[in-house]
Amino acid sequence: MRILVPVDGSAPSLRAVEHAISLLEGRKQGEIVLVNVQSRETLDVSDFTAVVTREADRELATRRSESALRRAAALCKKAEARFELRTGLGPVAETIDRIARETDADQIVMGTRGLGKLGRIILGSVATEVTRLASVPVTLVK
Repeated sequence: MRILVPVDGSAPSLRAVEHAISLLEGRKQGEIVLVNVQSRETLDVSDFTAVVTREADRELATRRSESALRRAAALCKKAEARFELRTGLGPVAETIDRIARETDADQIVMGTRGLGKLGRIILGSVATEVTRLASVPVTLVK
């Protein structure tokens, strides 16, 4: 079983990681795919600066993804759960769905609140959109 867990570093996303770990208990073949997606909204990037500073934006996205994934990876290591790290840059829900397909995820487990700067836009829209797009079961964790 392969479980994709979108992570943004928030408490709800870390609870989603813990839930995914619990789902894999006793499964030797289980693996968690931790993914962090950065977008124009999370990077506070306008259309103009995205064109002018594309490489700088990618570097910022990489740094933010590494930071967001650090605690989630530590939880997996502590639990001795197999995991891999993935990052994405683009529309959040669509990128989560694309990575789920690319990694042949059997399930998506994600937190429902605390998506950092995404909280300024319609917070529930990411989880709702992932649920709409995904072709695999989606578990939402509070």
